[in-house]
Amino acid sequence: MSIDEFELYIYSFDIFNFLLTTLFSRMLIAAEMVLGLMLVFRMNYKITRQITLVSLILFTLFLLYVLAFRDDDNCHCFGDLVKLSPLESIVKNVVLIGVLFFVKTQRHRDTETQSRFVDLFVNRFIDFRKVLLVVAVMIPFVVTPMDSVYKMIYSSEKEISSVDLYESFDKLVAMDFIDNDIVFDSVSVFEAKGDKIVALVSSGCKYCRLGVKKLSMIMKNKDISPDNVNIFIWGSREGILNFREETMTEGCSYWHIMPHEAVDITLGRFPIFIVLKEKEIVNISDFRDIDESLLNFEL
Repeated sequence: MSIDEFELYIYSFDIFNFLLTTLFSRMLIAAEMVLGLMLVFRMNYKITRQITLVSLILFTLFLLYVLAFRDDDNCHCFGDLVKLSPLESIVKNVVLIGVLFFVKTQRHRDTETQSRFVDLFVNRFIDFRKVLLVVAVMIPFVVTPMDSVYKMIYSSEKEISSVDLYESFDKLVAMDFIDNDIVFDSVSVFEAKGDKIVALVSSGCKYCRLGVKKLSMIMKNKDISPDNVNIFIWGSREGILNFREETMTEGCSYWHIMPHEAVDITLGRFPIFIVLKEKEIVNISDFRDIDESLLNFEL
């Protein structure tokens, strides 16, 4: 349910590019669902239990690394539904490993006394179980398709009002962040010279936060300077401060834009990312379009 946040968490380790990250994150979820169903229905029980045990140990080692070298407040083991710190998740894994050993012991004790109903269910519904496994593999890819697939299925022309965009340049108000507060600078003027990325966002928009966070992580992983990334934002003072912190865009330039002007430019769709080369619009992207290719030009 929070696959976008999970993708960004995996991407933050800079192991894969974003396309492979979206694939790996879904494969990981599918693998966990398959293991869970195989445990429930006792399919190839011995090997399934061993694989589950190895998986828990590997996840625990990974969490120990995170605990030692990162400052993550959520390990995303349950996505954003239940937030667990790496330490809490390590405890959870140790408990699960203990439960696995208990289940093994209980299974040996109960082999001779299993109910006839359970035996009948397991033996008669093998095809049903296989169908469930196939569905489990498909769910992460169908319910929340990868961005690359989503764009092919729901592809649409990205349109903005270029006239309103250019007119807004003279109305923007620069924002300086001093002592966890915003100071508005009405003297500074937005210059559209050179190569720039403009992000039009609302501070209260979930997908705006995710989109800008994704952009900032790509810049970090690719060692791209945020100097020419400009955030055109509207919202409350507190909302903008939280937005800047959550998206890790302290190095980007922030400009306040009036809500009706932002809506006129984007035609009501947020977030919108615009690539400018010497004031000419060369690319328009939305939340699902952001990947490394968006930054394939000199910044």
